[in-house]
Amino acid sequence: MDSNTTTPLSPKWQFRFNFFEQHGAPNTPTFKAAYKELPFGQKLKVNFNFFALFFSWIYLLILGMWRKALTILGMTIVLMVLASFMPAVVARGVWIGWSLLIAMTANYSYYQEKVKGNVSWNPFQGMRW
Repeated sequence: MDSNTTTPLSPKWQFRFNFFEQHGAPNTPTFKAAYKELPFGQKLKVNFNFFALFFSWIYLLILGMWRKALTILGMTIVLMVLASFMPAVVARGVWIGWSLLIAMTANYSYYQEKVKGNVSWNPFQGMRW
């Protein structure tokens, strides 16, 4: 772990960070193979963050990832403008998808920032696509 981690991590974050450390980024074959072997609950632990699902950029800001939080906030504002021109059903689907995307990227982004020292503005770096 990086020396700039001032507070001890919870067991949940330690599990996530250890998994990323051992198997790499979510877009690597090693990660994908190891991820398939995990039970459902541990898959959720590694690849999904419920706080990020509901609080998006605010949660990233609380974690200290202000660059990524500002990027998500900017993209959310753009989506808000675009969604105002869409039918309500489509806009709801866009918001659900956007929230799920943030929830699926938060854990690896936090790992990159805390362990690897990568403080980029890209919240989707190293993801599956």
